[in-house]
Amino acid sequence: MPKWELEREAENVLRGILDGLADVHVKSCVRPTDAAIDLAMEVVSSSARFQFAVQAKSRVTPQTALSLCHQFKGSPKRAIPVIFAPTISPRVAEILRDQGVGYADRAGNCWLHSPLDHLLIERQGFRGERQATPAAADPFSTKSSRIVRALLSQPQKGWRVRELADDSQVRVSAGLVVKVKRALVEEGYAVERERRLYLHEPIELLKAWSQEYSGPMAVTRLYFRRDAAAAEQAVSQWCRANSLQYALAGFSAAWRLAPEVRYSVAAVYVEDAGFDPRLVAQLTAAYGGKLVDTGPNLLLWRPFDQSVFAGAVKVGESEQQVTSALQTYLDLHYQGGRGEDAAKAVLEKHLDRELRAAVKQEGSRSNGGV
Repeated sequence: MPKWELEREAENVLRGILDGLADVHVKSCVRPTDAAIDLAMEVVSSSARFQFAVQAKSRVTPQTALSLCHQFKGSPKRAIPVIFAPTISPRVAEILRDQGVGYADRAGNCWLHSPLDHLLIERQGFRGERQATPAAADPFSTKSSRIVRALLSQPQKGWRVRELADDSQVRVSAGLVVKVKRALVEEGYAVERERRLYLHEPIELLKAWSQEYSGPMAVTRLYFRRDAAAAEQAVSQWCRANSLQYALAGFSAAWRLAPEVRYSVAAVYVEDAGFDPRLVAQLTAAYGGKLVDTGPNLLLWRPFDQSVFAGAVKVGESEQQVTSALQTYLDLHYQGGRGEDAAKAVLEKHLDRELRAAVKQEGSRSNGGV
């Protein structure tokens, strides 16, 4: 779209938003010679007068949002900064709000704010077109998430593309790593420096992944006599007897990682082979389990990908396998309710310190430190 056409669209959208308010109308809209802004809009009401400094962009990514915010420094002090783009992603919107910069998109979603003028106009929920990024990849899809997992497992490390692709817990093509890298950099989660990929906002990346995470592929519900601990022991023995890869998960893992977490229904990840009907029949016949529709005290989780076992650790005298703190956090957050509270406990005890250290390290690099 030509620049003049984008500017005209920005003007029309903002006029539609502002003129739709009672006792408010756009008095003038000019295209100043100041390169910092594309449109200067004067808006009046019966009791106030506002000036909007607007930049119209064909696309805004988290990577470019901050630099656009800095460009407003040359605008008039009382002007309210606004960025217009055909689409504004939720992440971009969050960044702009944090910087005190307003925005509007083609669908009419907006956040126009000025503390000095006691102004807040917010509209959201209007659906617009998705912002296309054909050269990037969804970082949270099944295979791509292996890359994200490796990055978050060692959040202070810088990775080369081939190193990531060949990592024993990743094992994807170098081409996929390049696409995921591009997506993470564009979204502002990572930066590339000297051909190495570093996390820039690991906490936000984990948050975004947890919101996209879809949990286990399938669930088999079982009831064992006695309690959840006895059920876990029975399934662990069954897995070892049949050379099945497994890991206590969800609340079962959380209790080992953050003992203040309480639970009555256990969960165990078991590799795909364990869901063979003959093996499930063996579990019920020889280990005291019973398939149920309601009232289970153990859930067998079929993993969406073998990467759920990455970083699993052995705990206790029985050396039962337990999912990593990262995987445990994802599964608990996915369950919602009490799961989110347990996820927070795991985050604080096992993940938060290292993630924050990575943020501090990247901040030091950005400011010219070592």
